[in-house]
Amino acid sequence: MTLSNFLQKSVERFKPEKAIYDRVVTYFKKNTAARKYAEVCEEKNWEIIYDHLTVRTYNVDKSVKEFEAMGFKLEERIDYKNEGWYAKVYRHPVYGAMFIDQNYDDAPEAKKIIKAWVAKFTDKDFHHIALRLPQGIEIEEAIEALKKKGIEFPGSITGPKGSKLRQIFSKAEFIDSVPYSVLELAERNKDPKTGKVYEGFINEQADSLMKDSILK
Repeated sequence: MTLSNFLQKSVERFKPEKAIYDRVVTYFKKNTAARKYAEVCEEKNWEIIYDHLTVRTYNVDKSVKEFEAMGFKLEERIDYKNEGWYAKVYRHPVYGAMFIDQNYDDAPEAKKIIKAWVAKFTDKDFHHIALRLPQGIEIEEAIEALKKKGIEFPGSITGPKGSKLRQIFSKAEFIDSVPYSVLELAERNKDPKTGKVYEGFINEQADSLMKDSILK
């Protein structure tokens, strides 16, 4: 499968780092919702904005080494002890955020969603890419446009209308009856006091999305 010229041009920004570039290309080739969102962007004259790239792994500290060699630096750790997993967020001045997550070793087996995924697919594919809506565009508009193209959203939008961060996962793409990848749409809004766009993550929303990633 070849990517559209519009999408390929967007992906080219990652070409200086082959390990990231290859993963991004693979993700788009295997994720229908992501390709359809690129179609929406081209039709509406929206830029494709990469919010963050997500790696699932057995061990964050080991997996991040290749990205640290590219200049990614740790920004924060987010813990979901009760849900059995945690993530570390790394930032890069050119490539944006890398969200790397794993299960706690002592998490109950029923909550080891990440471990089971890595056992099936390894840590060399992105589980999902979050694409950010252009400033001023509400997430509902993108969802409606994608639904018209046959894309489903089994979960609900996290974050109330007008809040600093709103997110949703598309229905998972399945390989061998196992949920493989999703598209995340992210709406980030400006703080009315500072005028700055919120760039962080919200614990409760991230965990809600984790559960949505396996919905059928």
